[in-house]
Amino acid sequence: MNNNSRRIGVLIPPGNVTVEREFAHFAPADVYVHYNRLYRPTVSVDKAGLLSMIESAEKAARGLAQANPEIIVYACTSGSFLSGPGREDEIGELIKRWTGIPACTTSSSVIMGLKALEAKRVFMLTPYPDDIHAQEIDFLKFRGISVDGHDTFRCADTVQIRDIPSEAVAERVLQHRAQASNCDAVFISCTNLLTLDQIEYLEHNLGVPVTSSNHCTLWAALRHMKVSMKGISLGRLFDLPVVEEKRHAA
Repeated sequence: MNNNSRRIGVLIPPGNVTVEREFAHFAPADVYVHYNRLYRPTVSVDKAGLLSMIESAEKAARGLAQANPEIIVYACTSGSFLSGPGREDEIGELIKRWTGIPACTTSSSVIMGLKALEAKRVFMLTPYPDDIHAQEIDFLKFRGISVDGHDTFRCADTVQIRDIPSEAVAERVLQHRAQASNCDAVFISCTNLLTLDQIEYLEHNLGVPVTSSNHCTLWAALRHMKVSMKGISLGRLFDLPVVEEKRHAA
């Protein structure tokens, strides 16, 4: 045994227990995921608290960089789109500047994933309060993705979010079966919301691609690393071929 392994680095909110569980279960056996926690003063789902995590990002990222991952992911959806339209990858750019390691955010990964699926019209489910839920609709619209149907669990804090079983997430989506099936894809937001074991089930029932925050985040990291996703049972997004990034001529 040696430590010549491929590694992903992940920065997660302090109360998030879902990213570690889902990535450990679904990441390829030869890819290891290492974590560092950000800091926020409360568990409330509110704009000020979510954006406050950015203040702890530099220290957390520099520490995580010592594990020498190939990419660092800022794994918080709302915490990366609430800065404003077009600013969803600012923290990713800062992490790269601090560490010299390529980085992305969950929100930028979501846009990458939805565009790879050619999804211009989505049904969106979130666990957020109404104000943050509405801001995510605006964020997607800014990036050319129309939210044609949506619902939310209206959770006040991260404890409520992580207590939602993945089966309840699937059930809520299927309550909107007709609307969801009429869209290009279904998107389920929040890295602390269990979703990955329901992706294929929902795709089978709805007949359209289904993705989520953790789904897109893991996919984007593996795509950056050009790791084969063959054999990972996570639906249509993971079935897409791994392609070389297009480079613009100098």
